Amino acid sequence: MMRIIKIETLFFAMLLFVCSAHAQEINKDVTITSSGSGKTLEDAKQAALRSATEQAFGAFISSKTEMFNDQVVADQMASVSSGNIKSFEILNQDQLPDGRWGVTLKAIVSVDKLTSFVQAKGIAIEVKGGMFALNIKQQLLNEQGEIKAVAEMIGLLHEPMQISFDYVIKSSDPKSLDAESKNWEIPLLVTATCNKNIDFCANYFKKTLAALSLSPSEVETYKSLNKQVFPVEVKYQNQTFTYNLRKQSSISAIKSLMSNWAFYTRLFTVQSGMDESFGNRRGSLFGFDNSYSSSVSINFPTNGQQAATFSWNDKRTLAQIEQMTGYSVKPRGVVSNFKNGGYVVYEKDGHGLVMGLFDVGKFNWTDAKTACDELVLNGYTDWRLPSKEELEFIFNNVYELGLKAGVLRTYYWSSTENYGYNAWYLVTDSHKESDYSYKYHGTFYVRAVRDF
Repeated sequence: MMRIIKIETLFFAMLLFVCSAHAQEINKDVTITSSGSGKTLEDAKQAALRSATEQAFGAFISSKTEMFNDQVVADQMASVSSGNIKSFEILNQDQLPDGRWGVTLKAIVSVDKLTSFVQAKGIAIEVKGGMFALNIKQQLLNEQGEIKAVAEMIGLLHEPMQISFDYVIKSSDPKSLDAESKNWEIPLLVTATCNKNIDFCANYFKKTLAALSLSPSEVETYKSLNKQVFPVEVKYQNQTFTYNLRKQSSISAIKSLMSNWAFYTRLFTVQSGMDESFGNRRGSLFGFDNSYSSSVSINFPTNGQQAATFSWNDKRTLAQIEQMTGYSVKPRGVVSNFKNGGYVVYEKDGHGLVMGLFDVGKFNWTDAKTACDELVLNGYTDWRLPSKEELEFIFNNVYELGLKAGVLRTYYWSSTENYGYNAWYLVTDSHKESDYSYKYHGTFYVRAVRDF
């Protein structure tokens, strides 16, 4: 009996050695899906390849990222000629309405070559672990890459979504508001209709998610590991597409696009011949569907389809009406920008402040600061908690920044302290005012910012 046990033990040990050696061998290459954008197709492709090497470097070699601050070194690392990128396949490439390009690709990165390349540059590295847990690390890498790619996609679509609608205005017969007929109201109706840019956005959205989605076998693997899968259902042109994502953060990013739907459709101005008003009116919205905590259902409209209607009564005096030449409506164009990792809050002379695409979470003040300090989003690591003044500026300009409709919640922490034990937070929605709370017990939402 003892002999049988020893033989079985020896066989198991030999099997472990063979499996470990095999894992060491296959661990030399990892597959990464990444995205990038740029002024040209080549720039966008290079940005995506650079993202792939950065992700492989961070997951398998070292968490130190200072070397990527050197653009030349970063581009050399991401080149096929260096051997670090063994091959790549472009999954999605499209030119945006503003001329920029977006690319999603799948790259095979050689970890061994990447390690040798870094060492040849005279940079000390700290190889992470024995590199035997390929499946686990590859899984984590896919999850990290998914979040980056989804955030990149949402940022890319932010500007073309603002120019995806055409508008018409109709006025009805004026109604007198008093017996003397000195004051009147004119019923107005503005209809927003999708143009061809919405089809670009829908197709780019679908193709990117298709490139990122778990395969049926991967979904089964996740379920066998008791890991949650996050489905996204897209309805477009009488078809339904389902994509299974890996992370709750990806769902949060997609919800930020959905929450901005009301903002995108309201980007019009109404001119009366006397004055001009913006389209911050109540209306009926068509299009984006329901969202839940762990899934999203999106009903993407198409070119020529009605997206929203807005109606209100324009109150005028008789003297004003006599001077009017009639109503006209026109699109405002792009008024909110995405760059340097987030929504632009303000910018002057090439420098300014951007805000992250979505909330980091809900924490006490100390954990909120830590969460922002440790945040890695859209390729940037220098995020921080906004000051009280910055938070107030954001909420006093939510419409102009494209953050009006549901993107921001109620109660956010600022970094500004008050008497040591307390910190300021901002109450939003119906009343925008600051108050302070005990730092260690109160839990509020957190939205990170970064300087550029």
